[in-house]
Amino acid sequence: MTGFLDRRRASLLMEREGLSALVFCQPESITYASGAFPGVATFWRRTGAAFLVVPADEHAPLAAIVGDLQAKAFAQSSGIADVRGHRIWVETDHYPLDPGKPKRSPRPGQYSLRTSLNLLHDALLERGITSGRIGLELGFVPAADFPAFQALPFDWVDATRLVERLRAIKHPDEIKRLRRAASYASAGLQQLLSEIKVDMTAPEMTELWAAAAKDEAIRRGETPAQASWTYIAVGGDGFAPGAAAQMGDLIKIDVGCVVDGYSSDGARTVVLGKPSPAAQKIYDALRRAFDAGLACFEPGRPLAEIYGTVANTMWDQGYETYGRGHFGHGVGASIWSEEWPFIAQDADAVLEPNMVMAFETPWYINGLGGFIIEDQLLVTDSGYEVMSPLSRDLVRVG
Repeated sequence: MTGFLDRRRASLLMEREGLSALVFCQPESITYASGAFPGVATFWRRTGAAFLVVPADEHAPLAAIVGDLQAKAFAQSSGIADVRGHRIWVETDHYPLDPGKPKRSPRPGQYSLRTSLNLLHDALLERGITSGRIGLELGFVPAADFPAFQALPFDWVDATRLVERLRAIKHPDEIKRLRRAASYASAGLQQLLSEIKVDMTAPEMTELWAAAAKDEAIRRGETPAQASWTYIAVGGDGFAPGAAAQMGDLIKIDVGCVVDGYSSDGARTVVLGKPSPAAQKIYDALRRAFDAGLACFEPGRPLAEIYGTVANTMWDQGYETYGRGHFGHGVGASIWSEEWPFIAQDADAVLEPNMVMAFETPWYINGLGGFIIEDQLLVTDSGYEVMSPLSRDLVRVG
């Protein structure tokens, strides 16, 4: 199998929840577990376009249900022997054409949830799973689709968090992708800092950064990132792009590169010229809070404790109205740069080796500008590794 699913860890988590099997239905989760593209029908982002069945018995074979257009390719890419195709809207055939093919039998306009659920039911039955608790990513299943699942003889249990826990611990190959993405983004950011000047706009900064990030990949003899993203704000309210940069403006630069679906995340704050006393004071407070939280990064540390450390550091400096909801998050192959777990007050996770986290202390203040310090960190056996090693000082340019 070519995916990153740890069958042993999955089995232990299912045993803890009393599950007979786990059914992945979110496209990103299926790709994570199988290493294969689950098909164009998943672009609709509705349930039933694809399923991956993971029995609780770690030695039992997996099964996949995907659109018939990609079934053969999915089997080849994933190494999963049991791949079942359901008809989607795309017409395919072999030449010479089969005269015995059903006539005047049009395909569905998209695909049939009922058909894919019947195939899912069959796959479970053939693995001896006739009833009981089955984990399903209910965080992805639309309310309109769930009644169709309830027609099957299983007790569907929300496994959204279970899947998130699996995906939070990164495989070495996932870490390599995130390391590459972070290195390109950091190199681009370093180059951008040397070129920012008066009258430069956020779109111009984005263009400079993206070109430098691409050049870094080429310099290393690697394929450039497949995509990139920026949140660059000049002065103003700290989040909107703002106007062309002027002396004294704060510039918030939050950027990421996407390598093979894995997005980095890192950020720095720049001031054009000399910062105002108020801006310097707030930045210094955020830096102290960041350093206090960073000192807590070690395996076994509850994320809620890190949140409390950062928040209390800000409050103890007199900023008691500062109420940021989280101070970072996991990074990986989600549909954007933030994924579970979150460094939040109500977090129920602890740091574990091979988690990759974006740790940040942002504040967007209308009338002053945007502030952010953000590093991408790999949790190691004894602490952490900074994957985006840039100075955390307030960067003065121009």
